[in-house]
Amino acid sequence: MADFDRFTNCVAGQSRQGPKVHRGIDPSTGKSLWDVPVASETDLEEAIASSKKAFAPWSKTSWEDRAQQLLLARDVLLENKAKMAELLTKEVGKPIQLAHLEVEHAANFLEFNAKQKPFEERIIQDDSDLKLTVVQKPVGIVAAICPWNFPLVLAMGKIAAGLITGNCVIVKPSPFTPYSILKFAELVQHIFPPGVLQALNGGDDLGPRLCTHPDIDKISFTGSTATGKKIANAAAGTLKTVTLELGGNNASIICPDVDPNIVAPQVAVGSFFNSGQLCVASKRVYVHEDIYDQFLKVMVETVKQWKVEPTSSLQEGIMLGPIQNQMQYDVVRQFFLDSASNGHQFALGETPKESPENFIIKPAIVSNPPDDSLVVTGEAFGPIVPVMKWKDEDDVIRRANDTLTGLGGAVWSNDLTRAQAIADRIEAGTVWINSFEKPLPQAHLSGYKESGLGGEWGREGLSAYTKPQVIHCYKAPVVAK
Repeated sequence: MADFDRFTNCVAGQSRQGPKVHRGIDPSTGKSLWDVPVASETDLEEAIASSKKAFAPWSKTSWEDRAQQLLLARDVLLENKAKMAELLTKEVGKPIQLAHLEVEHAANFLEFNAKQKPFEERIIQDDSDLKLTVVQKPVGIVAAICPWNFPLVLAMGKIAAGLITGNCVIVKPSPFTPYSILKFAELVQHIFPPGVLQALNGGDDLGPRLCTHPDIDKISFTGSTATGKKIANAAAGTLKTVTLELGGNNASIICPDVDPNIVAPQVAVGSFFNSGQLCVASKRVYVHEDIYDQFLKVMVETVKQWKVEPTSSLQEGIMLGPIQNQMQYDVVRQFFLDSASNGHQFALGETPKESPENFIIKPAIVSNPPDDSLVVTGEAFGPIVPVMKWKDEDDVIRRANDTLTGLGGAVWSNDLTRAQAIADRIEAGTVWINSFEKPLPQAHLSGYKESGLGGEWGREGLSAYTKPQVIHCYKAPVVAK
């Protein structure tokens, strides 16, 4: 039986402790969690050396064999579902039922990627003179640098795609939430050859070391736009491949032909899911003026009914838990303070305390703030959402696109032709029609503008972990007959 109170790094197929440790914080209580070792420079170098040794045989392992190992890893994850969900609740602060959902979603990523067909040689030309073909090869050693809001599932999207395509993966969790992914890596070490999947919890220096190390071939990062820019800059020194999934200030456009009683509760879920700590959440809601008052009323009444409490009790029925960490709590609080100081109307909510016992922030809805206000232009990444009126379709599309980011968006209309036409004009990598935001393993995810570089997930996302090789084979004899 696995020990879920002890955590290690995973290097070369072995558990690795170290003299230096830190602890995550339970955001529901403010209390420290378990010791977790901080990877040293030696740990990193040995992990990279192990991956270099493992890469050649792993990349030559058949796709089918790699798929079977991913499915075994899925089975191990599901066998430990209850304990993994408890870990997620403790380290992230998400309600237990949503933690179970994250474990299931992580398993779905392993299964989806395992069931993909291998890349086949593509023939571009084949005649009497020349055969021209393209094959896809793994990039090598992948560093997966992961965020704190969905630490298990977002890591799994990188791990599964990286491994099935023949790469070795070194995963670095956020120091805020190291536990679930370190435990997963430990649980599946017996499945993969040493060096194929490794996990390192590190301090502030580990990420930069990964990004500049000449033997790391690719960085896959999910996190803030500011950090993504630093990673791109650091990786440029060795010209390694970079995939960045960054922030977004996503707009949801509500057309006048919908029923607020049906749509408003769903938009509320899409805005406040995981206490607003979701990159594709609806962070700006634009409602047609004909239904604005009714929509706002229903949305407010919906959110009022939710249970917002600390999650450490593992009690079912809690809808929203705490913000994950003090740093983000302070960021979100500034959005409340800015709206309050500028006289914005709060249809729901009040400014959170400066010195909280825990990081709970009750959800807030700001009614019709100005387009240039912080709550509209910024990404709070927390439970505060502006709901604005619109009248002219061209104008609301302009307002929705008036942002430096373009990760996601949503359109709600009973007229699917109209909804599709609006979606086509949204400058974002993913748009949902008549649904709140539901990322899926089979759906490619990429950001426009400053929301990212490249993309992952889905069949298309596998190409992010491969590099093409073109073979020109001339058929004329090269020896005298």
